[in-house]
Amino acid sequence: MSKIGLIIGREYSTRVKKKAFIVLTVLIPILVVGLMFLAMWLGIEKKKHVNVLIADPMNLCNANIFVGDEQNPPATFHFYQAQMDSMTFVTRNDMKAYDVLINLDPKVITYKTIIVLCREDVSSDAMDYIRNKIQLDMEEYFAMDKGLAIDEYREIRQRIKFEWHTMGATEEQEIRDKAQAIGLVFSIFIFMFILVYAAQVMRGVIEEKTSRVVEIIVSSVKPMELMMGKIIAVGLVGLTQFLIWIILIFVLMIGVQYFVFTDIMAPENWQDQGVAIGQISTGMETAEMQNQWAIVLFDYVQWPILIVMFLLYFIGGYLLYGSLFAMIGSAVDSETDTQQLMLPVMMPLMFTYVVSIMIQGNSDGATAMWLSQIPFSSPIIMLQRIAAGTVGIWEVVLSLSILTVTFIITTYLAGKIYRVGILMYGKKSTWRELFKWMRQA
Repeated sequence: MSKIGLIIGREYSTRVKKKAFIVLTVLIPILVVGLMFLAMWLGIEKKKHVNVLIADPMNLCNANIFVGDEQNPPATFHFYQAQMDSMTFVTRNDMKAYDVLINLDPKVITYKTIIVLCREDVSSDAMDYIRNKIQLDMEEYFAMDKGLAIDEYREIRQRIKFEWHTMGATEEQEIRDKAQAIGLVFSIFIFMFILVYAAQVMRGVIEEKTSRVVEIIVSSVKPMELMMGKIIAVGLVGLTQFLIWIILIFVLMIGVQYFVFTDIMAPENWQDQGVAIGQISTGMETAEMQNQWAIVLFDYVQWPILIVMFLLYFIGGYLLYGSLFAMIGSAVDSETDTQQLMLPVMMPLMFTYVVSIMIQGNSDGATAMWLSQIPFSSPIIMLQRIAAGTVGIWEVVLSLSILTVTFIITTYLAGKIYRVGILMYGKKSTWRELFKWMRQA
């Protein structure tokens, strides 16, 4: 056990002192926070208020565009009772106060086309707002032109809301589905960690094998101890990196918000725009959804249990796949030779990732139940069931037991292959040879 500890210490210190580790550990949080705040800042910048001049010689809009009780609409409408060409709009000094020119000439009645001239690009939010408001007025004009009373038209135009319900589904089911989505986030985190750091174990084994350093190391330690030390060390490196990322991202977000973009989170920058006449407001629906998320986050999800289970499956899943990747690394001489050996190992992982997304809303189904017990998929699937509260204690115990036993068996078999393959050079290995090594070693 002391030798494994020495290997872990050596591997860990060597990897965390590498320039690549230090650069990525510092650079990734800066890029994440920087790009996030840049996107938010650009979004706010593009949402500047737009003054719209409507040249309406036929008085189609009756010199009025309905705005409603909106506090800060993205556009203000002004009217000009004559036709206006683009040259006049550009050159006249009194027109420079307007950002957009819209000509409602008689052709709009025939061709149903409106030409919009902008001095500079406007945000998509403002474009949608202007389009919806004017289109609404034009539709009402056409309705009146056909002899339909405006009140009747507005009543007809109201959108019909479709409410989709599954027979027997309740609000509790909707809350459970949202909780499962939280479990999916944890599952994706485990998937990414396994994909990145288990592959690092394989690359580390290949590097030591090709440099012949391993020949010196195995003279003083057993191959099994070397493999376990490398797997654990790389896992600790990954945990260290993720922990630093979380801390740095948190600190950078607070620092940028308070010292650089002090008003970026101000409500007036992100408030919802109003809705046009004839549209049914979704405010109550939004409030109901927010209330459900509050119930999920603060009442439904058992965070202490979820975090503990996350750590257990996190460790179990990484150790299981890490041993398999170490086995592959010991059986080849270069990373290009790993493709044929990696496919059987990667297929269960990728399949589980796809299925984890497809079973959203069905955490208590047969597929989720069986995959939460199979050790190659349980680290990703079980967390969704735990978050949704659709799994019994006995199922979790059974799943962890199967995962542990499988990890021990695969580690033992991988160790036998590792012991032979780590000193094998100049020959491409196949799965048939790997099974042969298992029997001979």
